[in-house]
Amino acid sequence: MSTDGRQDSDGAERRLDRKTFVRTALVGGAAVLGGSLPGTAFAKDLGPFSAAGAAAPRKGGNLRVGMTGGSSTDTLDPFTGGFTAIGTSRVQQIYEPLVQLDGNGQVKNVLAEEIIPHGSTSKWIVRVRKGVTFHNGKAFTADDVVSFFHTALNQKAGLTGGLVLTPIDLRGVRKIDKWTVEVPMHTPFGSFPEQLAAIWWVMYVPPAGWKQGDKAIGTGPFLYKSFTPGRESVFVRNPNYWKHDRPYLDSVQILDFSDANALQNALTSNAIDAAGFLTGSQIKILQHTPGIKTVVSKTGAIAPFTMRVDKAPFNDVNVRQAFRYLIDRKAMIATALDGYGTVAADVTSPLDPNYNHALHREQDLDMAKHLLKKAGHGSGLTVKLDTSVAVQPYSPLLATILKQQAKAAGVTINIDQVTPSNYFGPNVYTKVPFAQIYYVYSPYLAQVAQTFLPGCPWPETHFANERYVKLYKEANTTKKAALRREIEHEMQQIDFTQGGYIVPFFVDTLDAYSSKVNGYSQGKVGEALGNYNFEDYYF
Repeated sequence: MSTDGRQDSDGAERRLDRKTFVRTALVGGAAVLGGSLPGTAFAKDLGPFSAAGAAAPRKGGNLRVGMTGGSSTDTLDPFTGGFTAIGTSRVQQIYEPLVQLDGNGQVKNVLAEEIIPHGSTSKWIVRVRKGVTFHNGKAFTADDVVSFFHTALNQKAGLTGGLVLTPIDLRGVRKIDKWTVEVPMHTPFGSFPEQLAAIWWVMYVPPAGWKQGDKAIGTGPFLYKSFTPGRESVFVRNPNYWKHDRPYLDSVQILDFSDANALQNALTSNAIDAAGFLTGSQIKILQHTPGIKTVVSKTGAIAPFTMRVDKAPFNDVNVRQAFRYLIDRKAMIATALDGYGTVAADVTSPLDPNYNHALHREQDLDMAKHLLKKAGHGSGLTVKLDTSVAVQPYSPLLATILKQQAKAAGVTINIDQVTPSNYFGPNVYTKVPFAQIYYVYSPYLAQVAQTFLPGCPWPETHFANERYVKLYKEANTTKKAALRREIEHEMQQIDFTQGGYIVPFFVDTLDAYSSKVNGYSQGKVGEALGNYNFEDYYF
């Protein structure tokens, strides 16, 4: 059966054989709204990079890290501080999550020793890692986990984690003993651990009773020393860290820079030791700069164009498919990303074990014109695309490239470049028919819960397909890995043939280091600097 979607231009649900708020990130000053379970593979992080002949890890040294995107309103709050990339880099030094996506994008246990279903996927058991202490000397126990759920999922406090983890029955979350927590669900939730790992912006665990404005106290590898929002933050080694040989460094200093050029200059002048989220043109220069090492990470991060399926002209599936066919994806990567990306086919989550790699789409202008004519736009179509550097620094360039490519199919795209302060306001982003966004990688069902279900936190496409919702529930009910894979492949086929995302590519993450630094890793989720695991770094 063909997987290019051509037989589905009329919107019919073609299915494969059943034998299968966004975490936000600020990049270059730009805001962006991103035991094994069935279908979830656990994997170790990629091995750390070291210079040839480098000595074994040793203690000592101050790591100076440069990032862009900081502001005077930044915070070290574990429930809101991770809303930006630079914010995540900070809070992850102090706090830790129960589970997290590792360097390969797979779920790994951190403060949880294990998270397993109890009988059915309607009830889960969280076993707490023993021997962990907070920076104030208090032992990490089940009480802290119960408190975490009640705080992180409190929608009345304006926290969006509860909009994703909606199946959790908060009233029923209880401590069984000092090291065990029971988490009941209103409905079956087989993807609970991976969805918990994917809510980057609100997943860090403070001690029970922690309140907004309290001192930053976590279980992480470094202790808080100082923080000046918009300028710098300083953290020092936690001598009682539960990973007893970590961290190697004495301290980490995270410095805010106004833009990527200032970041590059700081690295080449030895003012910093590591720089995250650089551009393709910068990496091409730094690759040949003495004393600098560059790291290109192939990731599952996406920069989709979003089409509202309930607003004209995108309420016609023929138009949505036509826009997907008119794009030259390789040219878009070459121009907008300097070649640092991988062609995608409008479906998210390529690192998920259940991702359907058979799906494929290339530019086909004849098909695009045919579909537009079928939708009644044979004489041409004009649409408005809202864009902003608030999404990514290269987003306006992407919009311009799409505008140029669309002309060949008889489509006129008028670009409205919105100011960063307005793009995520009440009248753009999820409100307009055609826009742009960016997400770091999430496992498939987690991405679906964030963006494609009725009532999701970030309904950019306003997608509401009854069959799709039914399949999502089935995927969370089954404990059979093979069946869950079949269900997710059917959902991805609906994404491919009827969805409201144009996903032209997966975005590489580009970092650079002083050659004195070792121990860093690639990070496939789309976060910078190997997911900010500075406890592994050494000089």
